Amino acid sequence: MRDCKILEQLMLAMESASLCVRVDANGHIVWVSETLKQLDSQHVISPGLPLSKLLHTDVRGQLLDQFDYSVTQQSHWQGTVKLNLGNRRADWFKAIFVPLFDDSQELQEQVLLLQDISREVFLDELLNETRFDHTTGLPTRVELIADIKRVNTQTVAIIDIRKFRSYADFYGLEFGDRLLFNFSETCKSFFYPRHINIYRLYGDKFALLPSFRMVPALFEQQLQRFYTHIIERQIEVNGANVALDIAIGMGVGKAKLLQLAESALARAKTVFSGQRIHVVNEREFSAKNSINWLPKIQSAIKNNRFINYYQPIRSSNGQRPDYYEALVRMRDGEQDIPPGFFLDKAKTTRYYPEITRRVVEQAVVHSAQHNVQISVNVSIEDILNAETVAFITDQLEAYPQSRLIFEITETESTEDFSMVDEFTRRVRSLGAEIAIDDFGVGYSNFSRLIQLRPDYLKIDGSIIKNILEDASSASILNGMISICRELKIPMVAEFVETEQVNGYLTEQQIEFLQGYYIGRPSPDIIKLN
Repeated sequence: MRDCKILEQLMLAMESASLCVRVDANGHIVWVSETLKQLDSQHVISPGLPLSKLLHTDVRGQLLDQFDYSVTQQSHWQGTVKLNLGNRRADWFKAIFVPLFDDSQELQEQVLLLQDISREVFLDELLNETRFDHTTGLPTRVELIADIKRVNTQTVAIIDIRKFRSYADFYGLEFGDRLLFNFSETCKSFFYPRHINIYRLYGDKFALLPSFRMVPALFEQQLQRFYTHIIERQIEVNGANVALDIAIGMGVGKAKLLQLAESALARAKTVFSGQRIHVVNEREFSAKNSINWLPKIQSAIKNNRFINYYQPIRSSNGQRPDYYEALVRMRDGEQDIPPGFFLDKAKTTRYYPEITRRVVEQAVVHSAQHNVQISVNVSIEDILNAETVAFITDQLEAYPQSRLIFEITETESTEDFSMVDEFTRRVRSLGAEIAIDDFGVGYSNFSRLIQLRPDYLKIDGSIIKNILEDASSASILNGMISICRELKIPMVAEFVETEQVNGYLTEQQIEFLQGYYIGRPSPDIIKLN
């Protein structure tokens, strides 16, 4: 008897601490946990209410069938449910449904245990909106990057509508949007039967990607046919017939296909007509841009010629303290070389961790010396390197007055997120803060974002770069603003290059701004203060 009493008290304690509903054999609610009542702002749940009324109409029939089947089989069911809980934005839960039977195998009670996942569902829906362009309905750059990896393609093309801006300026933005939509429909009708997918990058630029590993010569042939197809036709827009000319650039290689295609498109746009498809091959591109960086990197490490430049990051409303981002440069004679030229090469060698440590060391010293906050980029390679992490913590301990922010990149590229989580806890315990870098492209796991709880979130520069011309970029930004407001995370916008972009982002109440309009990187942090 005593054991039964203890068991009863234990079950009561577990139910009270959980989101839990108990239902009688006839399907009516008999008990609701206090934690679930707190979510029920409109007092929807009450004893005697049929369980079916608690289930949202979108899923009610399906769930009731599942519950009935579980009772018949005398087994539990687990899955996702949506409940009616008044005026909450969304009421999604992971659920376990358990029917309880007496010794005679008669159903006595049914228990529904819940875990609230409403926030995760809402944030995933916001991200999904960024995957498809609102104007054309086409997938965006986010999907393109994922598909390039999935298909393991060797070729990508970019289409640009020549003089598109003149159409939008003369006829209006609505006409421009309609032109883009009708052009995209023409592209789909031509390319989809040929197993080529189309994406909207930004503005009037569209990307093309074969749905399988197509031979580059065949892909180029299809692009040439499409050009002929376009110039022989007119596109109808609001009763007007528009004759378009386009430029097409095609990249061929194993890596950085978008960069190759952009380079090819830039060449295509320098000529009057797009009758010829311009192609940039990775081998040719690499040959023209090849430098043996290894001895230069070795020499720079040996002679302490990796130096920090600092770019200011300004508070948009002056209510938050400004800070600076450390940007590594390699001093080569009279020239300070930006990281885009050498850092990817360094990552393939054993010298890359040493570069990171030089950057951190200088940032810590300068932060303490000048009493400023400085952000430093760290990659997954850095976080997984035990010696680099130990060096970082040693530096933070040696300079407790320093104020650093660690911008984490490529967090989606590792399955062992626990290492990232451990790193953030260690540096935070030493007074540092955390930022997620390049948000908006590739970073899709919101449960990780919520788990990491960064102190700052940096918007990917490709979104800001075209924010005034590209409706999809503005839409993506609006979704991110909603996310950050929900999570109370300050935002940082990069690529603020003009007064117009600065004004737009300030109106959107983006907390921090960074770019050449705000200030250029400088090796002398004193001049930036």
